[in-house]
Amino acid sequence: MGRAATTLTTMHGRLCSKVGCAREAISTLTYDYGDQMAALGPLGAAADPHAHDLCAIHTERMSVPKGWVVVRHETLRA
Repeated sequence: MGRAATTLTTMHGRLCSKVGCAREAISTLTYDYGDQMAALGPLGAAADPHAHDLCAIHTERMSVPKGWVVVRHETLRA
């Protein structure tokens, strides 16, 4: 990662993983395809290539396929 990218990440946090969204991420979403489960928690300490960082809007609108279970961390409950 170049110096400019490091500074941008430090100054502004991570961005939402949704295509076309430039909002700051507040949560991290991970999937367990074998168990048909999605876990949504506070923003992870570091970016993970196997997880998706989401902004507040996409955290609220997040949906999963029919039959899947969503586990939300207590701090993200309404």
